[in-house]
Amino acid sequence: MRWLVFAAVLPCALAACARTPAPVVSLNADPLPPSEQAWHDTIAPADQALLEELPSIWTQVLATARKRSAAKIDAEGPLLEADAALDHPALPPGSYWCRVVRLGKIAGRNLIESFAPKFCYIRDEEKGLSFTKQSGSDLPAGYLYADGEQRYVFLGARQDAPGDVSLGYGVKPDRDVAGVVERVGPFRWRLVAPRDGGKGIDVYELTPVPADQQPS
Repeated sequence: MRWLVFAAVLPCALAACARTPAPVVSLNADPLPPSEQAWHDTIAPADQALLEELPSIWTQVLATARKRSAAKIDAEGPLLEADAALDHPALPPGSYWCRVVRLGKIAGRNLIESFAPKFCYIRDEEKGLSFTKQSGSDLPAGYLYADGEQRYVFLGARQDAPGDVSLGYGVKPDRDVAGVVERVGPFRWRLVAPRDGGKGIDVYELTPVPADQQPS
């Protein structure tokens, strides 16, 4: 727990004190790990609010979709279970199958929709682990920031074309993607990103691509 105390200030005129609040000093506060501090320093307030609300968003969207598509949801197993995260969430660098499962409003109806797998890539860069969706029409790319023992936070942006990674998070807010990455089984991860202001979620299922099937 971080304890906040107000630092003592020199006596000042009443009017001046009213205009200038005392500075806040943090005592007994453990510094955040560099990766976690980096995403806290980078994320937009609206996206941080969505990540904080993700458990309730997930519960509501899933319950609504289940009314029409319970069998499809059950077939996905832990991929769509909000509490299925396991320890050791780090993804080994390499090529992955990336299958998107979309929950929420689709063509005006509350549905679940699964898309064909595409290629994604995890790269270990100087800045940290990067994630790039390499094919398909939905092309988020960005960085993964370790956040505790069961998840990474993803901050990225939807790119214009396959192979393009020029658009960074925060450059065009309407293209930003913020989400969490968790491991949900042996060699099975998910990237979960709220969309449409929290009216739906996209779940990217990530599974390693065998060496003989990887793109050149």
